Amino acid sequence: MQINRRFRELLRLSRGGYIPEELRTRYFYFVFWVIAVMVPLGWGLSGRIVEAPLFVRTLQVGSFAVLIFIWLLGRRGRITLATNILVWAFWLLATGVVLVEANTNNIWLVPQFLLIVLTRLLLSGRVALSMALMTLVADVLIFYLALHTHLPPELAQMAQDAEWTPLVLSFFSLLVIFFLGDLALRDSLVQARRNEGRYRSLFDHTNDAVFLIDPALRYLDVNKQGGALLGYEPSELVGKPISEVIAPTEVAATKANFARLQREGMIPLFERTMIRKDGSRIITEVGISLVRDEDGEPLYHQSVVRDITERKRLEDQLRFSLEEMQALAMQDPLTGLLNRRAVSENAEAEWFRAQRETRPMCLVIIDLDNLKIINDKHGHAMGDQVILELARAIKTQRRRYDWAGRWGGDEFLLVLPGATLSEAGEVAERVHSQYVQSPLVADLGEDASVSLGVACYSGRKGDVTDVSTLLNQADEALYKAKQDGKSQVQLYRTET
Repeated sequence: MQINRRFRELLRLSRGGYIPEELRTRYFYFVFWVIAVMVPLGWGLSGRIVEAPLFVRTLQVGSFAVLIFIWLLGRRGRITLATNILVWAFWLLATGVVLVEANTNNIWLVPQFLLIVLTRLLLSGRVALSMALMTLVADVLIFYLALHTHLPPELAQMAQDAEWTPLVLSFFSLLVIFFLGDLALRDSLVQARRNEGRYRSLFDHTNDAVFLIDPALRYLDVNKQGGALLGYEPSELVGKPISEVIAPTEVAATKANFARLQREGMIPLFERTMIRKDGSRIITEVGISLVRDEDGEPLYHQSVVRDITERKRLEDQLRFSLEEMQALAMQDPLTGLLNRRAVSENAEAEWFRAQRETRPMCLVIIDLDNLKIINDKHGHAMGDQVILELARAIKTQRRRYDWAGRWGGDEFLLVLPGATLSEAGEVAERVHSQYVQSPLVADLGEDASVSLGVACYSGRKGDVTDVSTLLNQADEALYKAKQDGKSQVQLYRTET
């Protein structure tokens, strides 16, 4: 793994160095006009202007025609294509010169090499590496196979024993390369400073806290807002493990998020409890992204953090208020039991469940027989006390999974899921017994009597009794209890 990484680093030149289009345009025209001067200069220095044979004149005209074509492409904005044609056309020319003069002048290899360096500056490392490999193959073939001995006579006659021509061209090429390299370096530095300035401006002046975190999960850099968020100077956080500012119970989850980010490349926002320098805790919303190098290896994580402590407090307060409002909307204000609407909904829901699961359920209607008499003789405050006493008995004696609510002014409804008629009768009797045994009811005597009517859905196949029918049946049983002398429990039984 380490060897592979080292090898990729060695070849990084071949993948990097792509020049922005606006800079390539600038460099292209400079190199183009230099080559446009050097081509006739080269022909002139070689002495092949006046008495050149026809083949050489054809090459001269061809080179100037290629230059004109490249210039026209540049004028049309096809800079990348023009640059590629420029370097590859003159690579062919340089390689041809090496082939022709291989037996007399090996110094032409120098301009050939300098063209590769120029290609690296004008295009990219990838193109330059391709040219270098092709040059190596071509030169090995030229010299190993002595290809110059197989040239036609008109080409062989072009060879000359003069070293100063390639030396002069190489000197001028070196000047151009040094100038172009310096220009590219200055442009890169200017662009880097500009990008760094933009980044630092965003990093320092954003309203969010920004943390740069290395692969070992230590802080690399922190902006002012990040330091203020945690109560530190930014420099105090640099080098500190993130585990020191995160609630201990959440460290494992945080590390898991960073690991997931490396696998998936992106994770949604998440919440973390962070510990400030003074020991206080804040709830934060965290977004992280992974920055990689050219090889795809992780460089650092960028984390944007916002303090949402107050927002969470308001959300909790709002949720509590909504739950409280919902509870109040479902409660009878006097007794604390469900109100008519809520107990009706639960009765219907339990009936549907009983029907689905083929199990019984029962309803009990409980009614104070003489509440009006109590209110008239003792006042409404006493009437409320009697209602509360009955509600207390219902709450105490119902099963924990039963539903109880105030059905009307002096009526209550008890919903008993899963209860048979006899079981429901036992619950009703317990409610009645506790109620009548209370001291308040005993003092009021018969005026505080209560009657209870019980009806049941059997859950058996063929039983089509619905909630409305059950209520009517419980009401009939209640009416019978009142007819038979009040203060008693009556069960509704179907006639057979």
